[in-house]
Amino acid sequence: MKYFVTWLLFGIALCFAEDTPTVRLNRSVTFADDLMFTNVDKVVERQLASFRRLGLKGTIKFGQTTYPKTILRDSLVLFKEIVDRARTCLKRRPETSCMVEFNSELNQKFDIYAPVPASTEPGSGQVATTKFTSYYSPDLHGSRTPTPRYSRAIYRTPPAPHDNYKRNDIDYKGALAGKGFEVFWVEESFFDLYLLHVQGGGRINLENPDGTKDVKYLSYDGKNRQPFKMIYHYMLEKGYLSRGAAGIPQQRRFLEENPDKEEEIFATCPSYVYFKESSEEPVGLNNIPLTEGRSLAIDSRIYKTMGLLNFVKAVKASHIDENGRVVKVPFSRFFVAQDTGGAIRGNARCDLYFGYGPQAELTAYNMNNQGEQYFLVKKTARVRRKGHKSP
Repeated sequence: MKYFVTWLLFGIALCFAEDTPTVRLNRSVTFADDLMFTNVDKVVERQLASFRRLGLKGTIKFGQTTYPKTILRDSLVLFKEIVDRARTCLKRRPETSCMVEFNSELNQKFDIYAPVPASTEPGSGQVATTKFTSYYSPDLHGSRTPTPRYSRAIYRTPPAPHDNYKRNDIDYKGALAGKGFEVFWVEESFFDLYLLHVQGGGRINLENPDGTKDVKYLSYDGKNRQPFKMIYHYMLEKGYLSRGAAGIPQQRRFLEENPDKEEEIFATCPSYVYFKESSEEPVGLNNIPLTEGRSLAIDSRIYKTMGLLNFVKAVKASHIDENGRVVKVPFSRFFVAQDTGGAIRGNARCDLYFGYGPQAELTAYNMNNQGEQYFLVKKTARVRRKGHKSP
C-alpha cells in the first residue's frame, strides 16, 4: 500500500511539473572553465544554502524527463565533487589529462540539456543557441551623511504615495530629500546613478566620519511605477549621438560637455530604482548574494526555480586596441542561475554577472551576442520519461 501511495503521489506531481523549454542532447559536450574553477565553491554553497532555507518541493521537467526538484541540489553537490577531484588532479598531473578525466566524468554522470529558442528569438531553429548580455556592479564613493563632496543621495524604497515620483522629480527637484529615505550620499554624477539603476546593484567605498574606510554593497530594493527607457535612444533621436558611437563613453562625454541638456535627457527615463544596504555582494532572487563570474540571470517567468547548473560558451570583451576598438575573445565557464531582470525575456536569453572593476564594466557594456548554453542535470534512475511505464 505504501509503495502504491508513493507512486500515486509522484504520478500526480508529474502532471503538474514545472516545465522547461529544453531538449536533451545525444552527444558529448567539451567542458572547459576559463577561471579554472575560481569561485565555484562560493556560488555552489550560496545556492545550497538557499535550497536549505526555502526547500525544494515538486517536480521539474527537462526535455521529456521529469525529475523531483531535489535533482537541482543533487546536481550541484555532484558537480562540486567532480570539481574537487579535478583540482586534486591538477596538483599532481598535467592539465590536459586532468581535464580529459573531468570531461569524461561530467558526460557520464550528467544529462546535458539545451534551451529551445522560441520562434521569435534570435536563435530560433538552432539548438543550444542563446543570446548573451552581461552586467556588473559599479563602484561608487560615498558617505552616510551629506557633505559638499558627497551630495547625491541613493534612496531606499519609500512608502506610498512617495513611491511613484519620476527620476527628475527625485534627482533634480528633491522630491524625496530630507524625508529619511537616504541610504548613502555619493560623489558620482547622476549618470553614474543611472548606470547603477541599469545594473541593479553596486559597491560603496565608504568614508566614515572618523576618516576610516569601509566597503558596503547596494542591492535592489524596488522601483517606482514608471517605464524604463535607455537614454541613448533619445540621444540618438535628437542627434546628440551618432549610430555606431552611442556607447557609455560617448554618452558620458556628451553629458559632461553639455550639462544644460542633462535634465532634458534623464526625463526620458522616468523609472527609478531604490536600494538597500548589504554587507555581502548584491543579491539576486531569493536573497542569494551574487557571485562574480559565476551567477547568471534568466527569465524567471519561464525558469521558475533558481539554481540550475549552466555551462556557457560565448565571446567576451578582452581589451580595447590602439584604434579604440573592443577586442573580443572566446570563453567558456560554469554558471548557476540565481537572478532575473526586466529585460531578460526568452527561452534562450541570459545575462552573465561579471562582478566589479574596469574589466567587468568593459565586458558588461560590450556583450550582446549569440553563444551556446547547456543545463547539467545529474543522471538518475528515479525519473519518469515520456512513454515509460511506472514500475
